[in-house]
Amino acid sequence: ALPVGERQALQLIAPFPREISLAAINGPESVVISGTCQAIEAISVTLADSGIKAKPLSVSHAFHSAMMEPMLAEFEKVAQSITYAEPKIPLCANVTGEMATKGELATPDYWVRHARQPVRFAAGVQTLHDLGFENFLEIGPRPALLGMARQCLSDDDAEAGIWLPSLREGQEDWRQLLQGLGEWHARGGMVDWKAFDAGYPRRKTPLPTYPFQRQRYWLETAPSAARRMARDDMLHPLLGRRLDWADADNKIRFEAQIDFWSLPYLTDHRVFDTAVAPSTVYLEMGLAAGAAVSDGPFRMEEVTLEQALILPEKETITVQMVLSPEAWGYRFQVFSRNAESFWTLHMGGNLITGTKEAAPEPVDITELRTHCATELPIADLYRAFQEHGLNYGPGFQCVTQLLQGKGMGLGRIELPESMTYQANDYRLHPALLDAAFQCTLATIPDASGSETYLVAAVKELHIHGRAGTNLWSLVEITEANEQRITADVSLFDDSGASIARIGGFTVGRASYETLRNHFQKSDDLYEIDWQPRPIEAMKPVTDDPGPWLILADRGSPEKNSLGQALARRLEELGNSAILVHAGATYENGQNNPWQVDPAQPAHFERLLHDILPEGAPPPKGILHLWTLDTPETADLTPAALQQAQAVNCGSVLHLLQAQVKRDKSAKLWLITRNAVSVRQADPLAIAQSPIWGLGKTIALEYSDLWGGLVDNPDIAELLAEIGAQDKEGQVAYRDGQRHVARMVKSTVPVSGKASFSSQASYLITGGLGALGIRFARWMVADRGVRNLVLMGRSAPSLEAREILAEMEKTGARILVMNADVSDQAQMIRLFQEIDANMPPLKGILHAAGVLDDGVLAQQNIARFEKVMAPKIAGAWNLHTLTRERDLDFFVCFSTIASLMGSAGQANYAAANAFLDTFAHFRHALGLPALGINWGAWADFGLAAEMATQKRDRLAGFGINIIDIDKGTLRLDALMGQSERVQISVSPMDWSRFLQQFPAVPPLLSELTQLSPVAKIAHIKSQLEQAPEEAREGILTDYIRNGIANVLKINPDQLDVQQPLNTMGLDSLMAIELKNRIRMELDIDIPIATLMEDIGILDFSRKINTQLGETQLDASPSVTSTARPDSEEEMLARLEAGELTDEEVDALFNAHFSAEGE
Repeated sequence: ALPVGERQALQLIAPFPREISLAAINGPESVVISGTCQAIEAISVTLADSGIKAKPLSVSHAFHSAMMEPMLAEFEKVAQSITYAEPKIPLCANVTGEMATKGELATPDYWVRHARQPVRFAAGVQTLHDLGFENFLEIGPRPALLGMARQCLSDDDAEAGIWLPSLREGQEDWRQLLQGLGEWHARGGMVDWKAFDAGYPRRKTPLPTYPFQRQRYWLETAPSAARRMARDDMLHPLLGRRLDWADADNKIRFEAQIDFWSLPYLTDHRVFDTAVAPSTVYLEMGLAAGAAVSDGPFRMEEVTLEQALILPEKETITVQMVLSPEAWGYRFQVFSRNAESFWTLHMGGNLITGTKEAAPEPVDITELRTHCATELPIADLYRAFQEHGLNYGPGFQCVTQLLQGKGMGLGRIELPESMTYQANDYRLHPALLDAAFQCTLATIPDASGSETYLVAAVKELHIHGRAGTNLWSLVEITEANEQRITADVSLFDDSGASIARIGGFTVGRASYETLRNHFQKSDDLYEIDWQPRPIEAMKPVTDDPGPWLILADRGSPEKNSLGQALARRLEELGNSAILVHAGATYENGQNNPWQVDPAQPAHFERLLHDILPEGAPPPKGILHLWTLDTPETADLTPAALQQAQAVNCGSVLHLLQAQVKRDKSAKLWLITRNAVSVRQADPLAIAQSPIWGLGKTIALEYSDLWGGLVDNPDIAELLAEIGAQDKEGQVAYRDGQRHVARMVKSTVPVSGKASFSSQASYLITGGLGALGIRFARWMVADRGVRNLVLMGRSAPSLEAREILAEMEKTGARILVMNADVSDQAQMIRLFQEIDANMPPLKGILHAAGVLDDGVLAQQNIARFEKVMAPKIAGAWNLHTLTRERDLDFFVCFSTIASLMGSAGQANYAAANAFLDTFAHFRHALGLPALGINWGAWADFGLAAEMATQKRDRLAGFGINIIDIDKGTLRLDALMGQSERVQISVSPMDWSRFLQQFPAVPPLLSELTQLSPVAKIAHIKSQLEQAPEEAREGILTDYIRNGIANVLKINPDQLDVQQPLNTMGLDSLMAIELKNRIRMELDIDIPIATLMEDIGILDFSRKINTQLGETQLDASPSVTSTARPDSEEEMLARLEAGELTDEEVDALFNAHFSAEGE
């Protein structure tokens, strides 16, 4: 075993081509060589001379070397005598280091090669990681491979995963297995507890006679409370239970709770992206009610659909069926409501009791097939439904065969295997009956048009038998006009015996646009509106002591330095100003002007130390203008862009971190010139734009250090801005007019569709990722794209390869390219490959991106550059290499984080802020451009299984996720419009989201009139009214409850003496707690304090002290009886020089007010 990489190992053994072979590559710097004893001894001398420490391994043979070749023929004979089977789960092949293809392992040849060729363990681990596998379990007597496997990944990737041994030497086997299971569960892994408990015997035991302490230790999902209700009286999954009422109206009521947890198949019935209960749910409820109230036969008549029942994703809907007695049976109605709504009527009809229709004679299905001789492809059926806005998931794709005749259609209907167990719970399973109705499409002459058909009414429904899990549906048209189509639907079993007859089944015609506008909500579309707004109040810039710190631009022959001009003006107003320039060395201002290297964090710490000696007041403020020296857009290259961000974002990051380390701090303003698009005609300096994304995140993580972002001000405007009292954080000046940013609901139309050509090629960067590959599948399956180029830095995952194979089966041509979009040379080669082998390129989806999250205190410029590369250099490469091409679209996938900031994602917000301005830049050039600021996407594939906690956490902040179907609809619509260059897609609960803030941020002020301040005043008023000696206890309980809420645990489990940094608070949780304290107590606590070795009790005392110095002592107690001083007393104190400035103002106002009266 050698501690060297594969390349070096091959060089070392090159002198021994037959004697020594490379036997295994176990890591980036770990290999095994194998060969003859004589050769191994000889190379050992060479290795020792080179300082390479070789470790001999005790083995019986020189495996994986040329010495194995004499036995391979005999070994092959043995291998051929074995019967092989395909593996049940995907396997990574050690011979190739790749996932095994179908049939690869089930051959003698593979195992013969395995004995001779090197073991590519390191490549296999990397392949698994690239496919999304982060967690590894070693099966064996000891953890021999885990350490080796960790070395195959980067430190960050290795730390992100879970590494579990099954057994350890010296450790009891069962204890080790339980320890591993516990670690897996604690880290969020899914556990089959039923299987875990299966091997344990049970026995009854007497309960203790003392009361339980009632502390719960189980994990409970959202709907479990409802499921704990007694189910003994449940009659039916949809009808629920019969209600007992005290009134005497003789009505019979049934009530059920409907949600996706108890009835998961309902989520597969969607109109556009909205889950809607199918009409067959109501019909099945009617059948169940008939069976419950009638001992004899019954039928349903005159059923009308009133209003669709929209099913919320994460709520439970209460549904009631009300039966009103009549001489002939019952009139029935179906209502629903959620916790916050009134009852809504969905369906009405008649239940006729006492009469039964004789079942028709069995039909000959073979004969029926001769009348319906044209078979329609099932894939076309469901594709047509989707194109008409009816999105059926697997649970409602039950038509397995569809035959068309003149005015009739015959369909074979089968429940999915995963749902067959439900059949006995229903008379006619809603999915089966809905599929029977779907067969109506085969009878419509022009089903490919733009109209959609929805169930409107049922004249009569007769039941003759139970459906089971499969049936045949015969649809016969009885009437058709421009408004509606009416048919009779007959259901048979395989023998032809009648199951049910539905007479007068009527569907109404609705246009695609009407249906889409009704069901497809567009309240998740937002945009930035720059609104003119003057400054209403200003604070003089001379009010505070201390100097102004100006990180000054150097200017150019064409433009004077704004920083130098600002310093002169401040000094004219009686201020002192310190100018600091960017350079390669540190200068302390004595012999040369102040200068720091933007890339050196230590320079900024030294700068603050030197300009602020012990006892000196903090700066009045810090103005960062280095961004103004950024190269003009026309002069940009990928290298220049990277250097610009190292200076701009790097200097801001290092300056902020230096500030955080000091007790004295000052607000920071970031100044740019044309970094944002306010008007279409604006020239744009796109290299300056990332600092806007960074600034918005600083505002969230360090609100006490935040001044604002100001674009394109002159001297007077900038002086006014730093004195402005309106707390606007995003301001741009154009032609002397002040504009402020507002996020508003977008009015962009959502009825359009993207246009694609089957004769063109389209490129998706990040096209091999979970999101990119799904958009690729949509383009091929739903938009008829035949030529796609999918590029990414890593090989396609197993899931991606399956989707690739699925697309290629349709005849689509998919070119998969491994390339880094930020590497210009690689991109040149990619476009050469496209030009040589594909039809003309007509569109680009730029979806490439990486994450490296961390709060600002933990970030560094290398992590910024890693995240920025695909977004910034990648977009610029795509632009420069395609600007002469005739593209139909160029779509940039950005994020809402670049609009609002995102705690822990400053680098991502900065990278995407570039894309936002870049889209406007291309548009101004007359080139196609669309920037989409996506919200939070749902997880896909394997990650989806462990995403519930993430989804719930985001929902707690008011951030709802975007699923792929809804996201695809939005992309389709936005690509089909030309009114907007930039739009945000983010389903938000603004009332919940805004509860993080002490007041509504100006950016979001037009989205809601709700101010959460009124809701959070309780703790402040409680503290203000409490005696001083009681405040500490109130604060301790408040802090303990706040931490427990963040950690999702019982407050009683927290020890008030335990240091906060040992409780499991991560940096993002600390930000959440900091924001809550800021919102509810109106004080700012440094993040560093929450990560220190400080307990809840000491932390509460710290807050109490800070509150005492600010708000609480300044607020009179409501029980105080002290009267204000009279005017005479205040005049006497004025002469004695004892009045404060506020008291002087009050005296002045009172005196002149009295004079006026």
